[in-house]
Amino acid sequence: LKLRTRLFDPEVTNAFRWIASESDGLPGVTIDLYDNVAVLQLLSAGAEKHRDKIVWAINKLKPGTHVYERSDVDVRKKEGLEPVTGVVSGEPPMQVTVKENGLSIIVDIENGHKTGFYLDQRDSRAAAAHYAKDADVLNCFSYTGTFSCYALQGGAKSVTNVDVSQPALDLAKQHVAINGLDESKSHYVKKDVFKQLREYHERGDQFDMVILDPPKFIDNKASLTRAARGYKDINLYGIHAVRNGGLLLTFSCSGLMPADLFQKIVADAALDAGRTIKIIARLNQATDHPVIGSYPEGYYLKGLVCEVTDL
Repeated sequence: LKLRTRLFDPEVTNAFRWIASESDGLPGVTIDLYDNVAVLQLLSAGAEKHRDKIVWAINKLKPGTHVYERSDVDVRKKEGLEPVTGVVSGEPPMQVTVKENGLSIIVDIENGHKTGFYLDQRDSRAAAAHYAKDADVLNCFSYTGTFSCYALQGGAKSVTNVDVSQPALDLAKQHVAINGLDESKSHYVKKDVFKQLREYHERGDQFDMVILDPPKFIDNKASLTRAARGYKDINLYGIHAVRNGGLLLTFSCSGLMPADLFQKIVADAALDAGRTIKIIARLNQATDHPVIGSYPEGYYLKGLVCEVTDL
């Protein structure tokens, strides 16, 4: 907690990962703090055994914190554990509005992905704002549209959110509204991203900046080859969608995907697309997702900012 309070000004950012499992010395334990709501995730039998102590410690260190559990991850089945969700202590709201770099973000702690929100992309969202000035932005796998809000804040001409989930797109619209951003610049497409990118390619539609932030494609080492094909496919069509001289922001949140292999996949996709990429920056998981020296596997989120040009 001391480390996290050192990282953030609560007047600007009041949502962060409090416990990052192995990297904070508590394997199988994830705790995300959204203002005064702690979302707890216990993924192992060892973590489950110490549930009461963990909840006691949350309340000891942050009195008045409401605790909600989201231990609804399939990996629990490997240790004979059933999924668990629900109120643990206090009276947590099912949605809580938090601040991130000054932006207001609505977190659905009951139904949202993971613990409700992707805190690990905080620094990458800020990078997107930096690159978005005067750009037409395509935000793929947009979820609740926070990359797009940052882009609009950074001066984007337009943002197009593509996601298969209508509830996520509805929340994306709310985010534009509550942050006082220009709603006329925001567009929403409810469709499978792979299919939509192929349609853009067939029509020749392109954007100044394309963001590819797909879900995890790899569950185990056996699926690495299949996942690599998926990453290459999505990056191939993502690169096609970038105007000459535009930018691609592409990510992998799969811990089993080595950074050098991910870079090679993106480079191979560019080659197949008949384009050239120039890597101008590398992006990583946010600072509240540290990597302890004895557990390098804690580094999982990899991102590349690439200029895309015609051959």
